[in-house]
Amino acid sequence: MSQQPPEQPAEQQPTFPQYPSQQQFPAAPPLEGGYAGGYPGAGYGDPGQFGPPRNSKLAITSLVLGILSLPLIFIGIGPVVALVGLILGIIGIAGARRKNRKRGLGIAGIVLSVIGLIGGGLLIAAAANAATSCKSVDKNDSTAYSNCIKHNMRL
Repeated sequence: MSQQPPEQPAEQQPTFPQYPSQQQFPAAPPLEGGYAGGYPGAGYGDPGQFGPPRNSKLAITSLVLGILSLPLIFIGIGPVVALVGLILGIIGIAGARRKNRKRGLGIAGIVLSVIGLIGGGLLIAAAANAATSCKSVDKNDSTAYSNCIKHNMRL
């Protein structure tokens, strides 16, 4: 008896389960708020809403005016510039809080503006004190009056 090799079946392709055709679902209702699909920020709205917080433009302006007010004290317009910087800094911080933005530059602008206001106020007070101290000097003699003012202001 000779052994014959077992008969090998013909190669069969694997069978996969048959699924019914794709079901059709009703369309979803549109989302409210102007969302245009895709990732957040792809639609309408503030593009900086999803990024890191930014600085307020008013806060930056306040900082610049606070810095400028310090040397402008000696010209005489420093307190005015500092007052504008103070007002813009306060408005900038209030707006930054509502819009979730950084407030650091606004605070720095307010601090520098307050320093400018105090410095300008001290300089104006010193000038007024020097002018009162020199009432007895003849104002027609400009050299004597100027020397009296310089002596009393210690410049």
